[in-house]
Amino acid sequence: MRIERRLWLILGSLWSFIIIFLSLISPSSLPEILYSIKDFVLHFVAYLIASFLFSMGSKSIYGPWKPALLCLFIGCGIEFIQPLMSNGRSFSYHDIIANTLGLIFGIILARLLGKRIFTT
Repeated sequence: MRIERRLWLILGSLWSFIIIFLSLISPSSLPEILYSIKDFVLHFVAYLIASFLFSMGSKSIYGPWKPALLCLFIGCGIEFIQPLMSNGRSFSYHDIIANTLGLIFGIILARLLGKRIFTT
């Protein structure tokens, strides 16, 4: 089964909008299930998925660097904007570390596993 590059990029964009939305709303408005999961794990998984989707859609000659920079830019931008947009949100270096580790593992997953499974 071959999944087109465009679909990966659309899925990555939709996932990024979900991340942005959930990151900028008030913590009291978040779904209850998210409170039972550690913050570090949420950030790690969210950015792992984003970088996986964007890496799968990337045909860059520079490899995974463009998707990685895009995901890193989104994560850092959110951290700087959060204190300005929402009550109960603050800048966190721990979140940036979790985001960065997630995006690295997402790229690794896409390179090692994804291209073999999802494309022909």
